[in-house]
Amino acid sequence: MSVRARRIAKVIIAGQWYTVKLGTFEVVEMELTDDEGNPVHAEPLDLRAYHFRTDNGDEYYGPLASIQLFKLIDV
Repeated sequence: MSVRARRIAKVIIAGQWYTVKLGTFEVVEMELTDDEGNPVHAEPLDLRAYHFRTDNGDEYYGPLASIQLFKLIDV
């Protein structure tokens, strides 16, 4: 089964529910950078990460494998 990212309304990370602002969930390559945007690690991390915002504007980013459950809504 495939999951349309725009349908993700909530996720469970480390046993806690987080509300996802609709349309903000994305999967990206994990990378940590300095203030100028330069990677702070010598080699690529080779990890997929999630990135999303909540309804109150909080921003979340972390390893995709940390998500335990997706709650989907019809859009």
